[in-house]
Amino acid sequence: MSETHLIEAVARRFKALPKKERVRSIRVFAAKSEADKRFIRRYFPDLFEEAFRSSAAVPRSKTRRQRARRAESC
Repeated sequence: MSETHLIEAVARRFKALPKKERVRSIRVFAAKSEADKRFIRRYFPDLFEEAFRSSAAVPRSKTRRQRARRAESC
């Protein structure tokens, strides 16, 4: 099996999981070592972003969400 096919297979398995389980498993894997964290970041950037999204990037209040939408539309 080639490296590309292996990466695609792993990505499919992670994406098949429910979101909470996926985020938890990515965080657990990345917490084992710095090399594991770099591996996830390099080969699965979308999963890494989902698992380690900063709380400032996700507006929680209604007014912050509205401001964020207005800023995006300009």
